Amino acid sequence: MEISVTLRDAADGGVIARTVVPSESLPPAFDGTQMLEAAGQVWRVVRAEPAFREEYELIGEMELTLRRVEQEPRVEMMPARDIHFSMSSISDRLPDIAGPLDGRTVLLVKDDLWRDVELVSARGAAAIEENLLAIRRIQDEFRSGPGFTEIHLRTDPAAPLAGVTLTVEDLAAGLGTTTHFVRPVAIEGRGVVQGGYALSVVDGVHVYGLVDTASRVTVAGVYRTGIAGADVAGAFGGLLRERGLELVDWRGGLRTDDAEVLVGWFGAPPQPLWR
Repeated sequence: MEISVTLRDAADGGVIARTVVPSESLPPAFDGTQMLEAAGQVWRVVRAEPAFREEYELIGEMELTLRRVEQEPRVEMMPARDIHFSMSSISDRLPDIAGPLDGRTVLLVKDDLWRDVELVSARGAAAIEENLLAIRRIQDEFRSGPGFTEIHLRTDPAAPLAGVTLTVEDLAAGLGTTTHFVRPVAIEGRGVVQGGYALSVVDGVHVYGLVDTASRVTVAGVYRTGIAGADVAGAFGGLLRERGLELVDWRGGLRTDDAEVLVGWFGAPPQPLWR
């Protein structure tokens, strides 16, 4: 049988990937000695929940918490071919968490979708090109069924809006909405993001991210749960051109500030996780 496995980084709690692994490829019990290769790194499994085969086969899923290490001799190494990632690329960093949800109304984003689509300034042009090439290679060469045997971790651009001064009020004005629709953003399973914001543009389209201590937006991700019309695409296109930005859909292979291209992007259903 196949087991749904979440790989989580012990350093920051972020999800490295979600994958499906045949049960027979997993050890009968995890005891802290197992290592595996994932995302071009060697990792030690420091915690498994549940840790025993009879338990993870019973529920069909498990979570492995991994710590990055140098490869060590004479330890059990889970073959890289047994790891299948559900996504071709994720951001390598998650934001700090301020606290639990506590019943607040928030925009809830999956941790592996953080910065999956975002606005990037001209200073990030080289990083955009490098990332898109690496992601396309993963999608072309390492696809296995609905997933991938390799994953690309995006480390740059670390400051996607470098060189651009932008506030949440600027975003709201440029996108034809108001700050009445601002609320916190939270990472699913972790909590409310410290210094985070979420701005509802229309039903099914949100801009979210981080602001610094001077109230400047440092991350502006685009989160969609539905389709939107040409008016929304036009508003995004106008904002992008005015501020010298591009909308980048990393796994979709799209970088643009063209309103006509954005009409097609916003008018199509959100893409599946396994692209």
